[in-house]
Amino acid sequence: MSESTGVVVEGLRVAAVELGVQIVADVSFSVPPRTTLGIVGESGCGKTTVAMALLGFARPGTSITGGTVTVGGRDLLSLGEADLRRQRGRVISYVPQNPARALSPGMTVGRQLEEMLSSSASEAERKAAVRLAWEGAQLPFNAEMLGRYPHQLSGGQQQRVAIAMALVCEPQVIVMDEPTTGLDVLTQDRLIDVIAGLREQRDVSIVYVSHDLGVVRNLVDAVAVMYGGHVVETGPVNDIFRDPCHPYTRRLLEAIPRVRNDTRFLRGIPGSAVEPWDRPPGCPFAPRCDIRIDRCDVEMPPSEIVRGAPDRRTSCWRAGEAVEAVRDAREVSGPSSGFLDPPAPAILVVEDLVAAYRGRRLGVGKGRQPNVALRGISFTLPGGSCLAVVGESGSGKTTLGRCLAGLHRPLSGTVQFEGEPLGALAGDRRPEVRRRIQLVFQDPDSSLNPYMPIGRIVRRPLRQFFDLSRTEELARVSELLEQVHLPSSVRDRMPRELSGGEKQRVAIARALAADPELLICDEVTSALDVAVQASILELLTELRRARSLSMLFISHDLAVVRSISDGVLVLRDGEIVEHTDREMLFEAPAAAYSRELLDAVPDLHAGDYPAWDEASRLPTVGESGRA
Repeated sequence: MSESTGVVVEGLRVAAVELGVQIVADVSFSVPPRTTLGIVGESGCGKTTVAMALLGFARPGTSITGGTVTVGGRDLLSLGEADLRRQRGRVISYVPQNPARALSPGMTVGRQLEEMLSSSASEAERKAAVRLAWEGAQLPFNAEMLGRYPHQLSGGQQQRVAIAMALVCEPQVIVMDEPTTGLDVLTQDRLIDVIAGLREQRDVSIVYVSHDLGVVRNLVDAVAVMYGGHVVETGPVNDIFRDPCHPYTRRLLEAIPRVRNDTRFLRGIPGSAVEPWDRPPGCPFAPRCDIRIDRCDVEMPPSEIVRGAPDRRTSCWRAGEAVEAVRDAREVSGPSSGFLDPPAPAILVVEDLVAAYRGRRLGVGKGRQPNVALRGISFTLPGGSCLAVVGESGSGKTTLGRCLAGLHRPLSGTVQFEGEPLGALAGDRRPEVRRRIQLVFQDPDSSLNPYMPIGRIVRRPLRQFFDLSRTEELARVSELLEQVHLPSSVRDRMPRELSGGEKQRVAIARALAADPELLICDEVTSALDVAVQASILELLTELRRARSLSMLFISHDLAVVRSISDGVLVLRDGEIVEHTDREMLFEAPAAAYSRELLDAVPDLHAGDYPAWDEASRLPTVGESGRA
């Protein structure tokens, strides 16, 4: 590999061809070797569009209309398609958000790595490169692991294979698009160590796209905050998180739930993210900004250096006042949730629940029953309260939710809902009981009908459980979409036309359409950016208070759990290791496994960050792409 010079992006623009509107406007940044730039912002802000454009890709219906992406002295965007294809993987590589879809299901992972290498390389050279990449992704290098198919790997292992594929050709730049989204906290922690090690051990520049600001805080050197296709603020990660200058950055930080010292209400951002075809002529954030002036509505502010610091820039007419506003907001405090006082009667009672999977052999050889995924689960859920269920992937969280929703038949045990024994499967239950218990699935791609428009998807529970006129149904659909921060115009769109976060909001709206009394949420915020996540958590909290809605909240995000739950159930290998109230878990966990989970959570406000001693090597972002 030639000596790396990092990547320099200048004036990058991507447009929707038919609509004639800019999706990404004049994005510039520079990422030197051995450094990482984090690109953050809400769904639809242009993060992934920028990430794909760095490799010369544009989604169907869009086109890269301007700018340069320079790596090793060559502008990749000026190359022909054949030359550009040869640069992908060798010079700049990509780690996708969902490796399960990116990896070929019919090919072993070892074979897939070898395919990334040039056909002119010898077998010995290919094996050496595969081993180097495999070990760089911290995977065990042996024939058994290399011979596995993607479905035989865990989610974390699949993501590491995707990283190994990005490393195998020794590129100068790696673009990572939400690589830790959907992973449990322990798997995420191990993957963060892998990514941090790449930066230290290899002469590589990393562009890290994410909505998880906790991970960004602990992984990257500098941050570019995007909104409405524009970069609105940039700078060293410590400065951005400690002293945000743009009001949008401030509101993003206010929306982040925290595991440690969480004494404040979450604050979502009013309104919805602006669509490319509906952006105002001035600042794209102006319609949602709480300190805007008339000038913000008509004139886009330029990117300017902040208080004489060349490595910090922002685009805001009132940047200084945004700083004062965030300082005032930090004084707002109060618990975001809490146990009901006095305790309400139990709405759900689970006793000695045991469940298993067909065709799987788990725990054999240790005296445990073959196939068992849940072992003797017992708990009580008071009406109007929220019980969170946490644990690693494979701990039994989702199986528990599916058993309660009637989608998985348990081997034994009993479940009572408001004193009435529940049938093992949903078909065994009365329609009224089915309406009152709703499940929001983790993966909206598998739960939303891809051939049905959004309006029809949300209307189905209304038609099934209520006697409404068509006008009333349409009005209720618009109301539900608005509650989950989606414009009513999405009614006529298909699921494939929405982002992952938007599809998850549709799934939540569909569940709420049934007017449930018990809502089972299976990782419902894992695909959402922090602003939308805070709005959804606010909505769920409001529903609990207004309608005494009870919730079983399955999640791997302990910060989210602390912001919404009353009690917490910690599962490991299908067994309960701790069942306690929220504050006891986070302040004084009794089980060693609970402490291990908490220790793995990225600390958003750690106080021991190193001083910047190599300013010349920091990623820089600005009008020219250079500091």
